[in-house]
Amino acid sequence: MPHHILIAEDSPSQRQLLAKLCRRLPGVEVHEASDGRWALQLAQQITQLDLVITDVNMPGMDGIALVQAMSRLVTLPALMFLSGDVPELLSGCTRAAEELGFSHVGHCAKPVDPNELLAQLRLMLERQTGGTGPEIHITLADIMSGLAHNQFCAYYQPIFDQYSRQAVQLEALARWQHPAHGLLGPQFFIGRLEHDDAIMLLTRRMVQTSLDLLDRQPWTRGLRVSLNLSRSLLHDGDFFDWLLQEMETRRIEPSRIVLEITETLAFNNLGNTLASLLRMRMRGFELSLDDYGTGHTTLEHVRDLPLTELKLDRTLIHDIHRDRRSWSILKATVDMGRQLGLRMVAEGVQNPDDFTYLRKHYPDLLLQGYYLAMPAPASELRQRLRWMADGADSASA
Repeated sequence: MPHHILIAEDSPSQRQLLAKLCRRLPGVEVHEASDGRWALQLAQQITQLDLVITDVNMPGMDGIALVQAMSRLVTLPALMFLSGDVPELLSGCTRAAEELGFSHVGHCAKPVDPNELLAQLRLMLERQTGGTGPEIHITLADIMSGLAHNQFCAYYQPIFDQYSRQAVQLEALARWQHPAHGLLGPQFFIGRLEHDDAIMLLTRRMVQTSLDLLDRQPWTRGLRVSLNLSRSLLHDGDFFDWLLQEMETRRIEPSRIVLEITETLAFNNLGNTLASLLRMRMRGFELSLDDYGTGHTTLEHVRDLPLTELKLDRTLIHDIHRDRRSWSILKATVDMGRQLGLRMVAEGVQNPDDFTYLRKHYPDLLLQGYYLAMPAPASELRQRLRWMADGADSASA
């Protein structure tokens, strides 16, 4: 089935340009509307709408009002906001859409860079549909069968040091090599496993695979591996003891493992969370606060946790080269992290302009993102551990 893209843009020339760009993507059908009301009518008529590209400032129903109205649709598409008048409001539009329930939201200032826009649209369509057709129905029984038949694997995305241009860390990401649907991302199975208290099975598989990588491959010497912890596992003493045993068996130092928790998880049931993290830190594990900047974390919160790393969310990094409102936020965050002695990772480095800005102003940040390296299986990692001349990953650019 084709991907359906709806463009809401009052300027005929801009709408024509956007439609032409979208048609360069494989397997798409483009729908056009000159105002928000027309776009809403089309959105209600299209059976499977995958992506909406909307100008923020349009006469009549503007792009923000359009998104508010679309939030009542049964299935929410991915969103791309465009603006030439008030680019500093784009990040606010993104946040509002996320609060309205949209999972995949991006923004781009006008005049658009065709290559950057196309790269974003490809990524958003991939995330929206999981890289496969939109109609994939996965049951818990399917997932459990996949685990039993070793269909789940780890992909790794390198995290780079700017001074050496070498990877110093790998984030382990779960993937499912489905026999019918191909490679599936976590949106197809993580939520269901967590809901049914079965996430332990997948996490143990990811841990063992990652520890074996560190143990068996000489080229991983000096690398850390980041592992994501779910809510249930953070407070599971048996899992923590099992993890220590697995590492002792392979003689891997705890300092090579970074345990990642999200902001939401960190401050839910703070007393028990703090106790669990202190125990992990006491045994030598590195601790990372993921997605920093998306919640309501205060400096006092960060100070109270025994963290060693702060991961700056992609919503703060995206378009940092021209988003003036984010400059001060990023500077304050980095200054705070430096004072606390935290290692800091900028996630979501997706384009050369953001990369150049970070290189110039924040050379001490570690960098992670599709512009530098795509997630890859262990068999392809060795050639991706150094970024290319200007950041482009030769294996995926």
